[in-house]
Amino acid sequence: MCMAILVIADDLTGAAEIGGIILRHGLSVEIVHTLETSTNKDVRILNTNTRSLKEKEALSHLKELFSTNPILKWDWIYLKFDSALRGHIAAEISFYCRAFQKDNVVFCPVNPTLGRVIEDNGWYWVDGKPIAETDFAQDPEFPIEKSGVLEVLGGDYWHLVKDVQGLSTEKSPYIVAAVNDLEGLHKWASTATSFGIYAGAAAFFEALLLQRKKALPMTKDLEPWPQSPILYVCGSNHENSIKRIAKVDANKVVYWQSIGEENKVAMDVLGKIEKFGKVILTVARTVSHDAQTIRACMAEIVGIVQQTCPLQELVIEGGATARAVLEVLDIDTLLPVREYGPGVIRNHVPGVTLAVTLKPGSYPWTENLWVF
Repeated sequence: MCMAILVIADDLTGAAEIGGIILRHGLSVEIVHTLETSTNKDVRILNTNTRSLKEKEALSHLKELFSTNPILKWDWIYLKFDSALRGHIAAEISFYCRAFQKDNVVFCPVNPTLGRVIEDNGWYWVDGKPIAETDFAQDPEFPIEKSGVLEVLGGDYWHLVKDVQGLSTEKSPYIVAAVNDLEGLHKWASTATSFGIYAGAAAFFEALLLQRKKALPMTKDLEPWPQSPILYVCGSNHENSIKRIAKVDANKVVYWQSIGEENKVAMDVLGKIEKFGKVILTVARTVSHDAQTIRACMAEIVGIVQQTCPLQELVIEGGATARAVLEVLDIDTLLPVREYGPGVIRNHVPGVTLAVTLKPGSYPWTENLWVF
């Protein structure tokens, strides 16, 4: 590997998704939450977890995170954001431009294989619908209420660009690439134009990686599928996740409903794991607490379970939930070892036997992983 690559992700499942792409292309990778230690991996992915914070908190966290960590030793830096436009995207990109002393950025959030594209008029579409007409409009922390990508980003300095050919970064320093198919995605990735920073979803990162490393050997999956006992922690409120859990035998699902019942719920989880070997921990639909409180309580339950009877397999849906769980378990580094499907990544935890599989809430399950 002739280049040192740093990917900065704003949530944990996004970081894991990039990790799966790196594995697929035969490179070594690790996911960390600070840059304090050195690495011998080809690619280091920093999960800032800023999507779970308020904007001011996120920017304060980034300032602290990079105040004591070197940022100039990396040959290539990519900013990974959500392909559904959730997060403090514009504010964080502005921060990174200042921190890295870059004047230009191209932002490409699309993922054509998931039907997430930008049409020429600047509207963002998901599976054939404007994004504001999808389930993302009900996101508890980042409801997407407009379909125009420039409106979602905010800020007069962003410009929609349809064709990369002949592009002038002096006239358009902050660029959103209007990409509506894979051909357009690779066209942007292959341009000779020199940008200060590339940012966007995992699909754009992979297209850029292919341009930089064209002859990488693809790795074979040697890691097994998770075996019982397995604890599934479903922190996503995405409609697909709710419907899938509703079809599972109710005896194999444990619901958290109110603050203060974490010990009781943990004991219920342990009892069902012993009986069935596989259990889902999720949140009752009647819960009205804020997302941060829900994540903290879910993580506390997992912590109690782990202390009482150490887990071997943990499958977590939802990036913010996953990060809260890892904090409780005192896990700072993950080593991606297998990509079960796009964004669905199995990770080893250094020094212990625990395997943690991460899945974004809005991505489809790999059927062999959902064992109910």
